[in-house]
Amino acid sequence: MNNFSIKVNNLSFSYNKKPILKNLNFEIERGSFISILGPNGVGKSTLVNLLSKVVVPTSGEIFIENVNLENLNHLEVAKKIAVVPQYVNLGFNFTVYETILMGRYPYFNRFKVDNKNDFVMVNKAMKITKTDVLKERKYNELSGGERQRVIIAQALAQDAPIIILDEPTSHLDINFQIEFMELFNKLNKEEYKTIIGIFHDINLALQYSDKIMLLKDGSIFCFGSINEIITRSNIMSVFNTDVYVGKNPFTGKLYISPNFNLHILKDEVKNKKDIRIHVIGGGGSASEILNMLHNLDYILSTGVINNLDTDINTSEELGIVFVNEAPFSPISKEAYERNIELIKISDVVILPSIEFGHGNFLNLKAVFEALKIGKKIIIVDDKEIAERDHVGGEAIKLYNEIIAKGAITVKNNHNILEVLKRED
Repeated sequence: MNNFSIKVNNLSFSYNKKPILKNLNFEIERGSFISILGPNGVGKSTLVNLLSKVVVPTSGEIFIENVNLENLNHLEVAKKIAVVPQYVNLGFNFTVYETILMGRYPYFNRFKVDNKNDFVMVNKAMKITKTDVLKERKYNELSGGERQRVIIAQALAQDAPIIILDEPTSHLDINFQIEFMELFNKLNKEEYKTIIGIFHDINLALQYSDKIMLLKDGSIFCFGSINEIITRSNIMSVFNTDVYVGKNPFTGKLYISPNFNLHILKDEVKNKKDIRIHVIGGGGSASEILNMLHNLDYILSTGVINNLDTDINTSEELGIVFVNEAPFSPISKEAYERNIELIKISDVVILPSIEFGHGNFLNLKAVFEALKIGKKIIIVDDKEIAERDHVGGEAIKLYNEIIAKGAITVKNNHNILEVLKRED
């Protein structure tokens, strides 16, 4: 006996002869937490409807716990799969309790509508979704967020081994979003429920999923572990959006944030591929600049950056050469010399608005050395150096000398492009 909750073979679905999903093949292990991501209209909700037998495939097979879905009636499917939809509008104005009790319908029989176990499951679902205080309220009188909590409770009362989430938190405040994602995570880890979620919020999915499936144009673009699937290039290919992919310093899990520099036309900068730029990093100050210049195809390097710094994550994700140093350690002679070597083969050196202390003062000295050997220096001067000098005035003195000897100052990161265009 295999360990799969769901197995899909050559699954296709068309609507009015228009292909929606094409030749899907995948397996979902029991007790896993899978997120299905993709742009609107790619077929995510159609896949949910196919898995729960709301619609039948044009071709292909779906196996639910080793049983072909076409051999199961709707009550048998409901005992195996509970679906939490994005929004439900009931035709009749039932109470909250009655609405949640409907989740037990697969277990009703013609002789007895409900039994003791039904009440136990409903009360348990109401308690953990905090809908017990709404018990006597009419469903259609609730707010959108309250209704969604009731629908989640209804699905939990169903007590199926597989739970499919179709944008379940879209109407919830952020506190309830996190609370319910923690609930689904607990059901997954402690009760071995298989969770399959469709989300628009990619970061929410990344915090809880074991694997990610990316859909594009009705097909599976890729399916695997988060570290394998969530890359800048994959997100660009599927969503046509550039993002920064980094690690949350507290959880160690991946997160993405939009890169808003794509509106910059690459042909605005001449001969960009022939220019090497070295960016002095530290404290995350280089990340925006690296993302911006990487979009424009410049050849980049950066340093010296302490390990665990955000600028390290950015450099690794973008494939940029960098010089690193141990966490919370001053720049060593070896790291300084490697930094100088990268500067020597660069055409331009950029100094972001960095705080200077005894640990990274050698980075400022490296900029001064770059100026002495004839490198073009661009300094982002958006905060007074006096506020950033933590070495008793030494940074102020050297910083002002660098500017006096010909470094170009700009007021923000985006002004760097104006200088580069001028100087090309």
